Amino acid sequence: MTVPPLSQRTRMRLAMLAAMATLGTLAACVGAPAGSTSSMPEASTQAPAVSSQGRAAPMETLSAPRLSPVYWLGERDSTVYLYRQYTKPEDQGDPVTTAIKYLTEKQPSDPDYFNLWSKASRIGTSISSGNVITVDISADAFSRRVDAGLAERAIQQLVYTATAAASSSGLLSPNTPASVEILVDGHAGYNAFGHVTLSGPLQRDASLQAPIWIIDPQQDAVLTAGKITIHGVSATFPGGTRWLLKKEVAGKATRVDGGSLTVGAGQLADNEYQMSTDLKPGTYTLAVWGQKQNDAKRLSQDSKTFTVK
Repeated sequence: MTVPPLSQRTRMRLAMLAAMATLGTLAACVGAPAGSTSSMPEASTQAPAVSSQGRAAPMETLSAPRLSPVYWLGERDSTVYLYRQYTKPEDQGDPVTTAIKYLTEKQPSDPDYFNLWSKASRIGTSISSGNVITVDISADAFSRRVDAGLAERAIQQLVYTATAAASSSGLLSPNTPASVEILVDGHAGYNAFGHVTLSGPLQRDASLQAPIWIIDPQQDAVLTAGKITIHGVSATFPGGTRWLLKKEVAGKATRVDGGSLTVGAGQLADNEYQMSTDLKPGTYTLAVWGQKQNDAKRLSQDSKTFTVK
């Protein structure tokens, strides 16, 4: 398998070891190089000011068969957020185990995202009638050296992925919050990545979910020419949410559409946006971001490259 490299910005911020030779090194290795630690970027004084609207972390709805939701990490606004992709992993017998195995073994297709988990030699899962998902995973999954901030986010990666897989498969009882209890080699209390003590059930931390997120089209999607739907979620930014669509023409990216996005219109949820545009065959890059009032700086930008045939 060819592992997508980390983006240059993410690699530069995360790699503490100056001798890191190539963009693909951190993404491809199972364990971090000796003496190296992946760490959070320095705190930014320019973090986006967004309202609490849209900052909940709702469960996924039923998805198409054989599509598995998996969460990855991505650096934006001098912090690291969680982003979701739908994948097509090999079926492991139940959807939660399938998604977690993929999480611990693969890298995201989107080069703006990354993953710090290592391959687990053993994964077992179960779900109680109270929506407590128990994940029993082997200690080798935690072999990477990370700081406390990334350790917290990696654990939330697993929590988000497990609950997403259960919810999108219809395995959770309605009206009961979902949580995840992580056992390591059959035992509670493991000190994950040397920073997070796994002492009880964990729920999603909504503050770690990305403020802006493109759901469709997904990275590297191949779509049919004609009307294309753009769909995603966004927090409420003081200066609004904007989008830009570029097409590759003769080796150059040329603007074909863009403008402001309305969040929460019509039948959409309060944090959703959706619109359609007619596209001819070609390769396109879609970017969506938020802005402060009277400030054109792009905040929390997410982007996807896709093909229209």
